[in-house]
Amino acid sequence: MCKTMKELEIIVNDYRGLKALKEELEEQLKDAEREIISYMDSNEKLTETGSDFTIKVATAERRTIDTKRLEADLGSLVDYQRVTQYRRLYIK
Repeated sequence: MCKTMKELEIIVNDYRGLKALKEELEEQLKDAEREIISYMDSNEKLTETGSDFTIKVATAERRTIDTKRLEADLGSLVDYQRVTQYRRLYIK
């Protein structure tokens, strides 16, 4: 745990560097995923097995509720809402 402003500055600088690295890695992962999916699509495959991997591509579905439309039809949804509080760190 840091106790001085100098220690805090070091931690914040480390945090910024790690966050930038994380964003860069996430973008590289997305690029790799796009390449793999492109390969699967161009070869019209849903599964592929290599010497040390197995790839499966599947369609996923997520359903959400249009709360604005529901409120317009039924009125306030306050009685049905669940509020969760959490702490969030902001560093500029």
